[in-house]
Amino acid sequence: MDAMKSSSPTHKKKTNAFNTEPASTDTDVSYLTWLLKYPSALKSFEQIMDYAKGKRIALFLDYDGTLSPIVDNPDRAFMSDSMRAAVRNVAKVFPTAIISGRSLDKVYNFVGLTELYYAGSHGMDIMGPVRHSISDGHQDCIRSTDKQGKEVNLFQPASEFLPTIHEVFRSLVRCTQEIKGAEVENNKFCVSVHYRNVDEKHWKTIAQLVDDILKDYPRLRVTHGRKVLEVRPVIDWDKGKAVEFLLESLGLSNSDDVLSIYVGDDRTDEDAFKVLRDGKRGYGILVSSVPKESNAFYSLRDPSEVMEFLKSLVM
Repeated sequence: MDAMKSSSPTHKKKTNAFNTEPASTDTDVSYLTWLLKYPSALKSFEQIMDYAKGKRIALFLDYDGTLSPIVDNPDRAFMSDSMRAAVRNVAKVFPTAIISGRSLDKVYNFVGLTELYYAGSHGMDIMGPVRHSISDGHQDCIRSTDKQGKEVNLFQPASEFLPTIHEVFRSLVRCTQEIKGAEVENNKFCVSVHYRNVDEKHWKTIAQLVDDILKDYPRLRVTHGRKVLEVRPVIDWDKGKAVEFLLESLGLSNSDDVLSIYVGDDRTDEDAFKVLRDGKRGYGILVSSVPKESNAFYSLRDPSEVMEFLKSLVM
């Protein structure tokens, strides 16, 4: 229950299309203090670009809460046309990938851009560029084609879990159907139990139902997102591993002239931030309007600032 609350901070009333907080929160002392540790990527943009001189930039983006606002109905987390244009323009200049907890098909349909690489299910379902060394070196990597018929490498390290995930999805739908506002989403290699629209007095019930079902599935675990419980396979794979895989696929791993930038808002993005920080490979940028500890170097307040940052990259 404590983990559910800590991953779901209380926000003040939102006032615009990006669901951002009113400007008056800029005077919030705790947030301003937090910015000393995680400076704004916009205000630090020249410093970031100075470090990027002579380097090739690789860009990684989360979807929900980063490119689109967090909304009550997860099926309606649409990105704006202006955000889509900003992502498209960046992808023309730098290799760009979306790494989301959504299923690969869902996040692809939300974004709708063929210029990008996509990783769904927290990186457990990756559609990346074709490199023989990659497909030959990973048993879970197969050659496939995307919706435009372009040859791609499809990497699915949790493929053996598909029947189990489907089974758990059906069980969770059945056991939560009487809880008003609860929504269970099948994201192919993980199951998301959304409680954003559930009365807080029922949060403990949801957590208990999930725990009870997983007692029969020792190879599955629960992680916490923003008002969502994620049921995932117990494998050594996360968004950080997905970043490493994509960098290798792009021929950008083990290169001193590469600067990776990862922008995300969720707990699951911390694995990617950590990979970049520990390996001195680039910068994590946390999207948050409330103070929270992070492995990121910089911060952006909300999707509107993310869009401004993306536009600045190609100006």
